[in-house]
Amino acid sequence: MLRSGARHPDADEGASTSGERDCRMRQLHATLAEYLQLENKFQPRLCLPTDGENGEVTTGARDGAAHVLRCLKVWFDLPADVLVSAINLFDRFLTKMKVRPCHVPCITVSCMNIAIDEHAAVSKQPRNVTVEELVSVSQSACTAGDVSRMSRVIADKLSLAERCCVTALHWLRLLRALVANAAEELQLRALLLPIRRRARGCSAEPAVHVSDSHLAGFLSPFKTESELINLAEIAVCDAGCVNARTSELALVLVFHQLEKELVELSRKAAEGAADSQTVPEEAYYLYEFAAQLQAHCHMTDASLLSTRSLVRGVISRYEARQAAPQRQRLVWRLSERTLKVLRPTDRLTSLLPTIEEQHFAVDATPKRTRSGSESSESEETSDWPRSPVLPVYCDN
Repeated sequence: MLRSGARHPDADEGASTSGERDCRMRQLHATLAEYLQLENKFQPRLCLPTDGENGEVTTGARDGAAHVLRCLKVWFDLPADVLVSAINLFDRFLTKMKVRPCHVPCITVSCMNIAIDEHAAVSKQPRNVTVEELVSVSQSACTAGDVSRMSRVIADKLSLAERCCVTALHWLRLLRALVANAAEELQLRALLLPIRRRARGCSAEPAVHVSDSHLAGFLSPFKTESELINLAEIAVCDAGCVNARTSELALVLVFHQLEKELVELSRKAAEGAADSQTVPEEAYYLYEFAAQLQAHCHMTDASLLSTRSLVRGVISRYEARQAAPQRQRLVWRLSERTLKVLRPTDRLTSLLPTIEEQHFAVDATPKRTRSGSESSESEETSDWPRSPVLPVYCDN
């Protein structure tokens, strides 16, 4: 008799891994059901004009705020969760409230402040960016007290005391995990197919033979999520993808990366590269899994195609701007107050004082010998300013 919980030596080694995979799939589907219930609550529905009419916030101002939030994220080296959460808070607040354009900078910094607090609470780590630092770097022309008061207003209007929002990044990680598990199942079935056929006494070989590393090519985009997170940041920072369902946006991004990987594998296989591998037939079965996810999340074909075209347009514009050469010169724009601090001009004058020589006697005038007609302006190393207006300090 075997002890309880003991495994027979001849038992299948894949039984435990299969059980773990089934348990993981059940947890993922439970999370999927929870996200579907909360999706409508955290979905922004913006209707902003393109041109500024009657002092309203435009789509350009919204994209400018998203650009400021991304700059703050890069400056303070914050995780992508903070950026996506701050943009989601900004869009949802503009959905509920009518805001004047002069208040947009303060609202932007306040949303980043709330997102940093939420991430610190979830990760159980101390906050490393103060409100004063956010105000100073963002140059929003507001004080730390203004940001604190606006943060309380945003938290009250959006009812943020209950729980953190479910953003497109949460959906992206969930769907990536679901697709990766489906891909592992396809890989396992492909590996076990020749063994099962030989066990049944079938002499015929399967149509497609798959090795252990054959599916590693299209599994690679799901093992690392850095590229997917970058695509998510690009999409949420554009006003065109604001009103798209977060689940549809995440599904489109995941399969956009999968299609990109499959196209690259097909190109390498067509060119006959030595280190290339052919695209496995099982990889295309993932599109059937995508159709199952679409049906489970109640996504219509028209809505999904619309989101797909929006995402492709945003990514193509971003890649075009990234490929274009940067010809803009760096220009420092200083205010009048900063200019006075850096270079005080209250004691500068363009008039030279009169040289009075009447008190010198004629015979007592010192004689000077000139060695030549050299001028200091001809010297390249002269430190004297060459401006026609010479700064002269006067005592009066």
